[in-house]
Amino acid sequence: MVVTERLDGRENECVGQTFWEGVREQPFPVRASGTNAMSRHAFLLLSPPETPGKFANPLEYARQLDEGGHEVAVYFDGAATYWFDGIDDHPAPAVEAYERAKERDLIAGVCDHCATFKGVADAVEAEGFEIEGTEHAPDVAELVEDGYEIHTV
Repeated sequence: MVVTERLDGRENECVGQTFWEGVREQPFPVRASGTNAMSRHAFLLLSPPETPGKFANPLEYARQLDEGGHEVAVYFDGAATYWFDGIDDHPAPAVEAYERAKERDLIAGVCDHCATFKGVADAVEAEGFEIEGTEHAPDVAELVEDGYEIHTV
């Protein structure tokens, strides 16, 4: 059994769910009672750079979570590895969000396999990220086992 506190201050007991008696629509947001537990978040960027909002927004969310004391890791995977090819040509808001995330060391890695086979490994390395072989990364199962919530964009 979990004791939770609704944001309206009333306590509720629930068993594996966030539904309270009398609530028929969306449940109230909850947090564990009496804790300030920080969470772990992994953002997997998969979208091509032609969709700059799909870079700027999650990078900004990652920064906000980091500033709030949460642990954050950002990974570039799939078509997102094209981001490194001509970074300065991307829209300014996306570039600024990337630079802020990089300055805060939120970028945990780039998929070696994708960067190599998409021909952007040199551009990735020029940004300071190592490409070692052709293994697909990150290991999502390992991230989940380590307590990360996975966010794919």
